[in-house]
Amino acid sequence: MLQDYFEDFILLERSQAADELGGTSTAWTEGITFRGGVTQVVGKEVDPAGLLALKTVPMLLHEWDVTLVQDDRVRRISDGAEFRIIGQSGDMRTPSISGMAFCQVPVERLVTAP
Repeated sequence: MLQDYFEDFILLERSQAADELGGTSTAWTEGITFRGGVTQVVGKEVDPAGLLALKTVPMLLHEWDVTLVQDDRVRRISDGAEFRIIGQSGDMRTPSISGMAFCQVPVERLVTAP
């Protein structure tokens, strides 16, 4: 079963506050926990500098009842890796009558410098 490969993720919620310089600072707090898995999907052929290459896109498969939208952030609990959602999970949701209920959304892994 597909769900056997899922692991725990946390949806991060954004909050903004005014800073001392007249701008805003962003903080992320932990929200709901859900199950999902990150996989690579072979995308389209790209032609960088005249050479053909296949571009892969990381995808987050997740529980059917969770809706993720562009610019949401999620954290994988097992290793703390954070991902930014770059699509809409509602666009790739299996039909409700399907025996395999899940959603799929493209993501990008965030890298933080020490």
